Amino acid sequence: MIDDNDILPYAAAVIKLLKGNIFKNDTDIWNYLIQYQPAITEYFSRIGIDLFVNENDGYAFLKQKEFDESSNISLPPLVEKRALSYSVTLLCVLLVEKLIEHDAKGGDSPYLVMDRKEIHNSMKLFRPDISNEKKTIKDIDANINTLKGYGFLRQLRKDENKFEVRKILRAKISAETIQDIKKKVIEYAELVD
Repeated sequence: MIDDNDILPYAAAVIKLLKGNIFKNDTDIWNYLIQYQPAITEYFSRIGIDLFVNENDGYAFLKQKEFDESSNISLPPLVEKRALSYSVTLLCVLLVEKLIEHDAKGGDSPYLVMDRKEIHNSMKLFRPDISNEKKTIKDIDANINTLKGYGFLRQLRKDENKFEVRKILRAKISAETIQDIKKKVIEYAELVD
């Protein structure tokens, strides 16, 4: 029987990572993660998972290790890969580009905040049919909600129409992937025309 003394002191951080991303604003969990980072890294490494922590930008997530075919290691995936719809993928690409642009400018705030209308306008440029304005806005809002669910957008408490674009999005989608996606988006747009 396990008693309270047998529970790892960083168990809450491990459980939260297994459920998804951790952000700095989840202060207690974040502090456990930072305090016990070497032990947590070793814990996950032993089951074939890498812990990725960016202390500067305040996020952490798990990533499945990739083994060479010659290693004879075959583990079932723990971290689920999700196929994103065309419009959600497009929104991710647009937001990553905005993050890159924001960081290059080095403005007053380390955080990129966009309002809902700004996001709508960015997406409308790539929508093949915007004859039904209400449906287009509803669809884009659904995409925004999807990215909120993944932790890539955080709705501000003071203004529900403003969102912080979280830098974890840039870590999840590499520059190479962005170029591949942009190429496919252009090809898709040409097919729809």
